[in-house]
Amino acid sequence: MVSAISEDSVSASASGQCVVVKEELPAGNYILVAVEIDTTGRRLIDEIVQLAGYTSKGNFQQYIMPYMNLNQAARQRHQIRVISIGFYRMLKSMQTYKIIKSKSEVAALMDFLNWLETLLAKQPNKEGIVMLYHDDRKFIPYMILEALKKYSLIDRFNRTVKAFANTCPMAKTFLGKHGIKNCGLRKLSMLLAKSKDGNSTKEDEHENAEGNSSITDNSGPKNQKQGAFEGSANVRAKMVYEMALQLTESESTESPESFESPESSESSEAEVKLLNAVRPFSQLLSSMVLELKDQNHSLGRQNSFRPVFLNYFRTTLNYRVRAVKYRIALAEHGFTLKSLKAIWSDKRKPGLELVLTAIDSLKTEETAELLDLLDSYYDPSKTTIKPRCKRSGNGTRRRNRAKGAASSKNGAIGAGGDNSVPDSATKPGGRPRRKRNNIRNNILGPQNTEKGSPKAEMKTSTPKSTNPPKAFADI
Repeated sequence: MVSAISEDSVSASASGQCVVVKEELPAGNYILVAVEIDTTGRRLIDEIVQLAGYTSKGNFQQYIMPYMNLNQAARQRHQIRVISIGFYRMLKSMQTYKIIKSKSEVAALMDFLNWLETLLAKQPNKEGIVMLYHDDRKFIPYMILEALKKYSLIDRFNRTVKAFANTCPMAKTFLGKHGIKNCGLRKLSMLLAKSKDGNSTKEDEHENAEGNSSITDNSGPKNQKQGAFEGSANVRAKMVYEMALQLTESESTESPESFESPESSESSEAEVKLLNAVRPFSQLLSSMVLELKDQNHSLGRQNSFRPVFLNYFRTTLNYRVRAVKYRIALAEHGFTLKSLKAIWSDKRKPGLELVLTAIDSLKTEETAELLDLLDSYYDPSKTTIKPRCKRSGNGTRRRNRAKGAASSKNGAIGAGGDNSVPDSATKPGGRPRRKRNNIRNNILGPQNTEKGSPKAEMKTSTPKSTNPPKAFADI
């Protein structure tokens, strides 16, 4: 079981869904650990491929062998893929083309928990661990908690880790006054590394260039040093930790060009400043577990609307995106397919219109479209609305292209038309036809096979016998 939760942390809404109220991390002495993951995709049903943690006292990294393969975006982002050799599945690096040593998910999680517990045991004056991550959607903590919940390791994890702190809103708060809107990890790391190199002396220029080349050089995986690829969770975990330290050091400055290096101060003092800076942006583990539970309930409500939008998902990308938006909007307001049917059975279409108008995330035309779609689905006397998709015209263009290639300006017809004109006449640089029956022509002599020649005649009688050459007289 997770730690006790106060009564003010959760309140039940009228729709029956849980609304988690954020609780700030209480004051204390904590260890800050940056965490990053590589996954097979960007959904909660995907799996973790690499788990990494970084702190000033050490780091942890482990590759995990997933049950499913990586999608195309994940393969390109992380430069790894799943291969099969006989009955065995392995991870292969697309940079070094070598097999990556991996473990099962439960074994990797156990090693990660052991590393956290050892880290906390070495510093008995610490009260727990606060994990730093840089993500807009809380995707990283959700994936970690989903993996821990699968193997009933939430209790053990809760004894060590007390909260998660997102450095993304912290960066937006610190850098918003300077007009910097893009606070992505790669953008921030490049900005901080550039400013750090600008403040360094000429003697340290070469050393800083070598140290920061792993962060600023994004020309491609093949041009990067091994272990310095941003697609690796191990590299990004270190970037998160160092970027957060530099942000706290630059909080008192007036411009982002005057960032100081965290090495200029004591590490303990820098960590204390960082802890005080991330406290307002932290979220307790107990409230995050409840929030994840509410997200899973929301996904269940979204899946209940699948029969309504089935025709949308079978068409173009535009309709699929709109279907996802409608499902999310309905699920976030606590509606399900059955609850909306009960409203329609009671008040018909006006009742649905009254309910859908209250959804602020939908525009007027989107509300009208969703209303007609739900009404046609619930009313058996009406035909279910299907999206109208324009034909791409590939078939028509392909046929026109074939006709254009077959015909010429002189009216000659090549492939697909009259056989009187060979294909090589309409295809420039075409390969000439290979002559067949050369031996027969040498023996019997050349024959007139021209179809259009007036001298060509149909021979129905038996041809006259000819004397074979001397070379074949003895056969």
